[in-house]
Amino acid sequence: MRFYGGTNSLFVANIVAAKRVFSITLVSLLLSVTSSGWAGGGPNVSGAKLYIQQNNLERALASLHKEIDQINENNEDAWYLLGYIYARQKKYDQMVEAFNKAVALKPEFKEKGIKIGKDSGSQFHSKFGVDLIEKIVWGNVFNTGVKHFNDAINATDDSTRNASFTAAIGGFKTAAMIAPDSTLAYRNWAAALLNAGRNAESIEPLNRALKADPNNVEVKTMLSQVYVGEGDTAAALPILEGLWNEGTRTVEVADHLSRIYVQQKKVDEAKEIYKVAIDANPDNFFFRYNYGTILLEADEYDEAIAQLGKAFEIDPESPDINYNLGAAYLNRGISKREALPEDSEDKAYLQDFEAAFPFLEKSIKMNPDDVKTWFTLGRIAGQLNKIALAGYAFSKGEPTRSALDEKVVVGMQSETLKAILGEPDHVKPLESEQFAGIEEWVYSERTGGGGKIKIAEPLNVYVDSGRVDALMVVK
Repeated sequence: MRFYGGTNSLFVANIVAAKRVFSITLVSLLLSVTSSGWAGGGPNVSGAKLYIQQNNLERALASLHKEIDQINENNEDAWYLLGYIYARQKKYDQMVEAFNKAVALKPEFKEKGIKIGKDSGSQFHSKFGVDLIEKIVWGNVFNTGVKHFNDAINATDDSTRNASFTAAIGGFKTAAMIAPDSTLAYRNWAAALLNAGRNAESIEPLNRALKADPNNVEVKTMLSQVYVGEGDTAAALPILEGLWNEGTRTVEVADHLSRIYVQQKKVDEAKEIYKVAIDANPDNFFFRYNYGTILLEADEYDEAIAQLGKAFEIDPESPDINYNLGAAYLNRGISKREALPEDSEDKAYLQDFEAAFPFLEKSIKMNPDDVKTWFTLGRIAGQLNKIALAGYAFSKGEPTRSALDEKVVVGMQSETLKAILGEPDHVKPLESEQFAGIEEWVYSERTGGGGKIKIAEPLNVYVDSGRVDALMVVK
């Protein structure tokens, strides 16, 4: 069975979902400047101001460190100017450390800086308060991360893509360090990691984002997806249950939550999720499809067919709805057949096989490389006595041996087969246009004959251009 649902994850059955590119957000800043000045903090600070006017930032740093290291470690002006210089030099770790120290010593620095005549700063000046400088720096770093992210998404080669994602990750991580209360930076950091395929690493920024904003639905959803993808359902479950109970009843939340319930053998809880979802959104294809798939796994075939049938009415062109609806009819037919007494001649179950056939036939035409659909189609064709189609379908869907009564061998050249079984008793071409060029080699029951092995039962072998496509025991 196949589920539709969320990104980057595999569980219970094959998930079918569009490849997701986690989005990011660009920010813009409107700057408002208030200027003021304070008296200098000693000769070293005065010297640093002069060097800043001359754009000699290294000499300015030397003067400020001399002040802090040798004269006064709590000189608030020195700490502020250190942060300002580090901001201009893009040494953001040191910038944050210095500014934090300056604000701790003089809270007014949050709003107002130190006015320096002929300050050569191009993007911000020393008269700006710490908050404003950090906002400017944060915006620059963040938007550079966005640029690298977009470069990665649009890259035409893996090398550029990987390098751009690495740069984007670094940029968003730095933005989060500058503004640790910024959920946006954490979210974009996680999105870049997820798009780079580094899913487990995204847990840290997502948890930090959730700590900064405990009610952020988008972050909760992303984090739950990562936990599910990493197989940590114990961590995912409380987040998903919280989202669901608080009213976030999206396809992704319903899908992941119901699957965890199925894994935990809580099928009734899983079904209840989709009952509620369908009551609110009766025309939602994914809710109908996934609910029908859960019912199919629970062997509740009548209700599964009803739900999958509704999904088919909404979107009949999906290969997966055709596959699961066909599988539901097939399994119901098998269930009916197995419930019959051994001597029963009741063939009513064949009606379900006949109902299943067109859905699987349509599915395989849409997705001709799907070996699972070929194999299921072979099961139905065998039950409907479409032996040629069954043999061919099994050969496509079971590349080594079948799990049913029939035994299938593929990849063998016809001359090799003759050396094993001998010459066929007779050869006939298959008449269907769908199998033009395929010959059926028929071997009757024998005890040795010209071959090297005994054949206890009749065999039909399907050969296409000298290559064996299927070898079946005829039961």
